[in-house]
Amino acid sequence: MGACCSSSAEGERRGREDSGGSHGKSMDEIGKEQTSELLGKMPPDFVEEIFRAQIRKLKGPGGPCQDRGFDAPLNIFLFQELQRLQNIIKIVHTNLKSIAMAIDGTVVMTTDLLEDLSSIFDARVPRRWTNDPSGAEISWLMPKLGGWFTGLNERYQMLNTWLENGRGAMKSHWLTGFTNAQGFLTGMRQEVTRQHKKDQWALDDVVNHTRVENVDAERVKDVPEEGQNIHGLFMEGGRWNRSEQLLDESEPKKLFAPMPVIYVTATTAKDLRSMGISHSPGDRYNAAVYKYPKRNDRYLIFRLLLETKAPPFHWKLRGVCLVAQTE
Repeated sequence: MGACCSSSAEGERRGREDSGGSHGKSMDEIGKEQTSELLGKMPPDFVEEIFRAQIRKLKGPGGPCQDRGFDAPLNIFLFQELQRLQNIIKIVHTNLKSIAMAIDGTVVMTTDLLEDLSSIFDARVPRRWTNDPSGAEISWLMPKLGGWFTGLNERYQMLNTWLENGRGAMKSHWLTGFTNAQGFLTGMRQEVTRQHKKDQWALDDVVNHTRVENVDAERVKDVPEEGQNIHGLFMEGGRWNRSEQLLDESEPKKLFAPMPVIYVTATTAKDLRSMGISHSPGDRYNAAVYKYPKRNDRYLIFRLLLETKAPPFHWKLRGVCLVAQTE
């Protein structure tokens, strides 16, 4: 059976080469160049023994909560994100090397490898880079190989900066770059709850509280003592009016509008009421934040309330939401 599949794959590969004609480079030559180029752009491995030791030295949040290392929930989150990204790096690196060896003839060109080569040849992302054998997503979904690979390196840089320089370097977090954005928000709530241990806060009683800031990520000056700043979100169906600090109509021909930094923290409904803030939507628009423009519960990250002059149903009819990725 294996020999038959290998023969079929080899025949299909040769067929594609022949269809290219005698002029120009063959599919194999182009594929070898592409895999070599991608291998040259691969980020280095995260070695678990090393980053585990580094995380043990990282500080937790400021204030009365003095957790360090693996006692701090967001440090645990960072450890898990590093594990996930390293798994993706390993899969991509192994796959690219296998394709290159198959082109050279040192290993058999299987049907699966031929499919991966065809994807790279067509500038698409090989499925095994985004889904495991069961079909579950293991990385981010993007239609173009170039954008996906850029995202791989950007995620490496973000996590490595956090690992090497600690929280002081993370004035705002690129929410899109996390494979488990919900886990980031959960870790944040756990840390804020611990910071209010003297107030006897319970994790089940706290809720997310957000505030849209009036700056972009590169202009954030300080790390908040409680909660976290996030960026990288876009609004679909409307835009954020920075001068008036409220939800406004979209600009013509602009499907997505970039959001400024959003401060996310945790508090109790009782404390919100004491500040004169209701956690119920009321006159504010309850906007969903999705991982992708494809809106469904599977990709829902969280919700936030946005100030608006128009009634909330006005924006609901326009389908206003926030997305972490525009394609």
